[in-house]
Amino acid sequence: MRGLYSIFVFLAVGLSSSAVFAQSGGSFNITKSVVASGGGESTGGTYSIKSTIGQPLTGSSQGGAFKVDSGFWAGGAQVTPNGHTKYDFDGDSKADVSIFRPGPAEWWYLRSSDGGNNAAQFGSGTDMMVPGDFTGDGKWDFAFWRPTTGEWFVLRSEDSSFFGFPFGTSGDIPAPGDFDGDGKTDAAVFRPSNGVWFILRSSDQNVDVVAFGSNGDKPLVADYDNDGKDDVAIYRPSDHQYWLNRSTQGVIVYEFGGSGDRQFAADFTGDGTADIGFFRPSTGEWFVIRSDNQTFFAFPFGSSGDLPAPADYDGDGTADATIFRPSTNVWFSNQSSSGVVVTPFGAAGDLPVPGAYVLGP
Repeated sequence: MRGLYSIFVFLAVGLSSSAVFAQSGGSFNITKSVVASGGGESTGGTYSIKSTIGQPLTGSSQGGAFKVDSGFWAGGAQVTPNGHTKYDFDGDSKADVSIFRPGPAEWWYLRSSDGGNNAAQFGSGTDMMVPGDFTGDGKWDFAFWRPTTGEWFVLRSEDSSFFGFPFGTSGDIPAPGDFDGDGKTDAAVFRPSNGVWFILRSSDQNVDVVAFGSNGDKPLVADYDNDGKDDVAIYRPSDHQYWLNRSTQGVIVYEFGGSGDRQFAADFTGDGTADIGFFRPSTGEWFVIRSDNQTFFAFPFGSSGDLPAPADYDGDGTADATIFRPSTNVWFSNQSSSGVVVTPFGAAGDLPVPGAYVLGP
């Protein structure tokens, strides 16, 4: 699968709702299919498209060189931070280096605003990290979901008080995001047993039920169409496919990557739209599909055993390739405005909080 990249576009205009969810069964119409040029691997200047999703081999296309500068990428527009930076716990529009320590269930973050650190003991070692801005104050809150009971617990950033509520059941996968665009994270779960999403809207406390996905899929929530609302989306490990149900642009599907890769969604191009990509632990390479033109680029940053934690650490509106190295408890962040920043932070067994929604093999 190395270097394989295919794309389908399903335009929502004129399609019934049942056609939108056809990826998990039923019938649908393919309105348009696209194979984009450009991209490649960091070890060469060309790429080769072998096949398309759901189709037999249709030939080979080669070309589309890409540029690697000193092992990193160049270019990309910048946007003004909007005050809703992911993993920003101190409200300065920069993501914070942060970890979760499963043993004592401790959360630690290094404040980018002044270099100090904060910590809280919250949850248990078997709980799942679901951080987000649940209160809408512009700062992310520590939060966890308890798989055994389907309960959510949120530690308010404003006053360190907490609240909890039930939403979901055993076997669900938590998939929070701001689905209603009110600036607050909404509790949501994906139920693999029937491919259904349940979204608790913070704006009115109503529940949206969305059929999208199938058993074995993993949720990968982000804003894929720059409308200020996160979109329902899944990664299908069996086919290495990303299915994005964009609220304003319809469903698009990518086949990208291979076994052992770690998938993520982050805005690497600074256009306000999340780009999909993956980190390849075996080689320490990153691969990203640009949301604006569906070309892709690749670059080396990291090594085997590193944990990817992409986020906007310098506050310039673009995600920075970042890894946490468990063997030495050191962070390496290739920041678009500052170059490579090395930060010792953490201890043995810690998990990077900005990697909470990075999917594993």
